[in-house]
Amino acid sequence: MIAIRPATLEDAETIAALHVAAWAETYAALAPAEVLADYTLETRLAQWRETLGGAGPQQPPPSVFLALREHGGAIGFAASGAQQSDILGQRGYAGEFQAIYLLKEAQRQGVGRRFMHMMAKALRERGIEWGSLWVLRHNFTARRFYEKLGGRKIGVEGAWRGVPEVAYGWRDFGLIIDPPPAEPW
Repeated sequence: MIAIRPATLEDAETIAALHVAAWAETYAALAPAEVLADYTLETRLAQWRETLGGAGPQQPPPSVFLALREHGGAIGFAASGAQQSDILGQRGYAGEFQAIYLLKEAQRQGVGRRFMHMMAKALRERGIEWGSLWVLRHNFTARRFYEKLGGRKIGVEGAWRGVPEVAYGWRDFGLIIDPPPAEPW
């Protein structure tokens, strides 16, 4: 059994460690080694302390969720909040699915779908009806996951530190909040 709960400032170290581990697992073949090397526990810990402490540049701070195994081990986290991309904001996407990271051992068990559900509900509670995200162009597993949840490629491409990205968007969170039965992700 996997439980998901809102994260608190006390979870910053756990989330930072998950962030580094998930990046190493998922992006080793998708991003240059120097990009991966920048994802250290120290840099991620500073980021998550700021984010979870509400001291970051984004107001209100994002909604952050933490997934835990039945006996307490953390396996993933997710965050959503106000749009951070000017180009996507100009297209009407006021919300952003900012992070969704799961250790490989926890993938394809429905946790990602549950994270997306909770993040979409959190955005809707803020009065946001359209949301988007950036995904590495060559992360085809993630892209298929977002497409199964109704995400549509927006037609905007970018690059994060030289790594090509594509944007996906939702103009209706209904497919995420009330999805039809499907195989677990």
